[in-house]
Amino acid sequence: MRNFKTGLILKLSIALCLSLSTTMAFSHTFWLNVTNYFPEIYSAEYGARTTIYFGWGHRYPVDNFLSVGKLGEFSLITPKGESKLIQPGQGGFLATELSLPEKGTYIVAAALNPGFYTMYVEKGKIHHKSVPKTGLSGVILSNHFEQYAKALINVSGSDSSYSRPVGHALEIIPMANPAGLKAGDYLPVQVLFKGKPARFFPVNSTYAGFSTKDDFAFATTTNSKGMAQIRILHHGAWLIKSRIKLPAPDELKEKCNDMSYTATLSFEVK
Repeated sequence: MRNFKTGLILKLSIALCLSLSTTMAFSHTFWLNVTNYFPEIYSAEYGARTTIYFGWGHRYPVDNFLSVGKLGEFSLITPKGESKLIQPGQGGFLATELSLPEKGTYIVAAALNPGFYTMYVEKGKIHHKSVPKTGLSGVILSNHFEQYAKALINVSGSDSSYSRPVGHALEIIPMANPAGLKAGDYLPVQVLFKGKPARFFPVNSTYAGFSTKDDFAFATTTNSKGMAQIRILHHGAWLIKSRIKLPAPDELKEKCNDMSYTATLSFEVK
């Protein structure tokens, strides 16, 4: 009888883990926050300044600390299209001050180091590890993930560089500059997956203050051209997120079951 109860509890635990996986490890979201999305140039010598820091978890705009070891790409794309590597700060949330000498729209781009996440059963217990499933038995699920984030900063005005792709595997591209929008407007975006329109992808968005949980204020889906319309329901800082999960290709089937890609875009509407 005890073995039956133990087996039943384990099965229920596995079912619960599977049902929660989309809101736990697989969707631990990565995004960028900016203290001032509209900094002004004070002088030719000092330019404009703002601070960018990392969001990681489920509660926008601030949740868990991100380890610097997880961070792969961190770069600044100038209004002229020049890409410059950024050294992340060593303080809380990897807060990093940026010096922005030119007028126009800057893009901050970041990416996590790709990795694996595997959930499996061993000796009657469920384990979670950041490893491929190779050599493990009792695998419940195994995932290879890539996460990308961008933020738009408009310095003493704006220009058309906001729509410049940065080349992420999954990328959200605004087709209008949010600096010119207000509450009630729509922001058109295009989602690209490996450089091509992401057809019928889910797109979720929210603004700071909407919820203290893993909720989104607006949800939609891209059309056949990868386009979607985001309703700007409120002024303030915004986050757009798109995520796709695909079966692992043949060359990775020994390591994982699925491929997960997540992209976020941060900006502010006055």
